[in-house]
Amino acid sequence: MAFKKQLEDYRFNLSRNRSWKYTAVLIFFFIGFSSLLTSKFYLQIEDPLYHTKTYEVVSSNITGTVTIEKLVYHRASSSLDMVIKLDQTDEEKVSFLAQEKANPNVKLPVQLLYEDDGYYVVRINALSPNWEVLAFDLYQENEEKETVNVDDVTSDLETGSTEKIDAHALITTLYSDQRKTKSEEGKGIKNKQEYALLVNELEKDFAKKKMKNYEKAITVETKHKRQTQQEMNELQRDMKYQVEEEKADTESKLAMKKDAIQSSDESIQLHEDEQKGLQEKLQKLNEKQQDLAMK
Repeated sequence: MAFKKQLEDYRFNLSRNRSWKYTAVLIFFFIGFSSLLTSKFYLQIEDPLYHTKTYEVVSSNITGTVTIEKLVYHRASSSLDMVIKLDQTDEEKVSFLAQEKANPNVKLPVQLLYEDDGYYVVRINALSPNWEVLAFDLYQENEEKETVNVDDVTSDLETGSTEKIDAHALITTLYSDQRKTKSEEGKGIKNKQEYALLVNELEKDFAKKKMKNYEKAITVETKHKRQTQQEMNELQRDMKYQVEEEKADTESKLAMKKDAIQSSDESIQLHEDEQKGLQEKLQKLNEKQQDLAMK
């Protein structure tokens, strides 16, 4: 009897241990599932970053490119200053539209402070203290025109069939995230002369960067030309020990090398001409800077 009682107690304890383990596993899965469902309430999820970097070339929806040359937020005046460079073939008037994420239904006032040779200095006013993200649209102002479809034979000849062309064409949209935007103390107010000097300095920096790029390109082409010339010399030395059939193949290779050297010479000359033009541009910008400083 004692043995039977011990056996029953063992079975009871074993069953109780198994129940405890199953209960622990169920509690673990329940807590994990509940944490997954409620994670959005206590985990910080950052908003996606919409920010156009300074000097980042942005493709235009029409022609050319757009670049932010300078971007500064002035908390004291609740404004943001932006220097934009437009490199496009169409010389149409440009207009602007700004909206912030904090108040997406409000069009912010945009002030054109200075304009010169594709450079635009604009100020966006009345920003909220926490504007989060700014969307800045650039539009090309086309002249409003009417066109007639002369190939449409079904149109009424008396009244005519006309169509208006959209006078506002979106060039591109630039973005500024408050977390990534540089801020400065003060209201950042400048006069026209100071803005002119700022743009002139940006133009000088751009010219200097292009000159360095052309210098690098000339170095690469010169190195390539030198290497090709060495390969030609080796082929010419090998021809002394070749039969007629081999010589014909070598002469074909030499002709190709000669064309490659000519192509390098043309590229070097083109880059040097561009450098010369930039040198003249830089000289004119220096003269302009002196004139502006004297006003």
